[in-house]
Amino acid sequence: MLSREGRKLIDDYEVEEVLGSGGFSVVRKGTSKTNGNAKVAIKTLKKVGTVVPGFPRNPPKKVGVGRGIPTWQQVSISDALLTNEILVMRRIVEDVSPHPNIIQLHDVYEDQFGVHLVLELCSGGELFDRIVAQERYSEAGAAAVIHQIAKGLRGLHDVKIVHRDLKPENCLFLTSDEGSSLKIMDFGLSYIEDVTDPIVGLFGSIDYVAPEALSRRNVSTASDMWSLGVILYILLCGYPPFHATSNKEKQALIVAGDFNFDEHTWKTISSSAKHLISSLLAVDPRKRPTARELLLHPWVRGDSAKQEPMDMEIVSRLQSFNARRKFRAAAIASVWSSKILLRTKKLKSLLGFHDLTQEELVKLQNLFKKV
Repeated sequence: MLSREGRKLIDDYEVEEVLGSGGFSVVRKGTSKTNGNAKVAIKTLKKVGTVVPGFPRNPPKKVGVGRGIPTWQQVSISDALLTNEILVMRRIVEDVSPHPNIIQLHDVYEDQFGVHLVLELCSGGELFDRIVAQERYSEAGAAAVIHQIAKGLRGLHDVKIVHRDLKPENCLFLTSDEGSSLKIMDFGLSYIEDVTDPIVGLFGSIDYVAPEALSRRNVSTASDMWSLGVILYILLCGYPPFHATSNKEKQALIVAGDFNFDEHTWKTISSSAKHLISSLLAVDPRKRPTARELLLHPWVRGDSAKQEPMDMEIVSRLQSFNARRKFRAAAIASVWSSKILLRTKKLKSLLGFHDLTQEELVKLQNLFKKV
């Protein structure tokens, strides 16, 4: 790793505004003092019991885990996620970087606030934000996106890294240029066999999680291919393949692989694209194509993807889905930043008691009005 022992983050970087934050990390913009004022993203992985600039108060409490699991008794969630992300980034630096479709790590620092990962700055925005802003959107454009993500997954899977949390907000464009690289990022929930703490596997985004993860079976590189199938489905119709009124019902649909191609919505989408989605959303992980195989698929290569613009109704649905997704993410981040308590062995209640501060309430109200 490029750890700067004996030096402080502020010795080498000017730390600027907050770009985003979650329950256990905050990302801020930075400027290098030693490399021609290069712009970077500084991700701070929070240590337990500390308050990092950019974080609200109330750090997460530790988890009390029952006896019989000695490898993660009384493990702090934030410690597990912090350690996991560092170990995964180390594997990426040693065996993958530089890669055009995987975020690059420049430096690592540690102080009383936590561990600071200095990453390349992706200023081109999130995947769905870029797509809904386009005047013209086609199957071929979606295929180009899937091709870039598949290239990133091939790089990760070749060194036995499973991302485990592949979703649109974890795919950012490097620049605002039309031909910009799309980068996979955020490896806090990633999995490396015999390295990743089991507690990390308790988290993830249900809309993109594979059936085997919900059933607590072995997670593999095929789990990422399922997530990519969900992303592709949304890209081509504007809504997710598994939708229900409760998470319990949604889990049942995912485990059964119960989705469809509604005739009204999918009538203009090519059969090649629908066949590809069906293979990616196969319940049996062994039946899903690998990232390497996917890159050879005629639709992903652009040979059978339609070039003409999609129906504006699809674009409108995608815009609505993107707005709801961003509001939901902001709300969840606000709750996670409050008091969090994990209860029961099976985590029946993920969120404990929480009190939103006035500042957080105002932020949520403003976000709601914007949506």
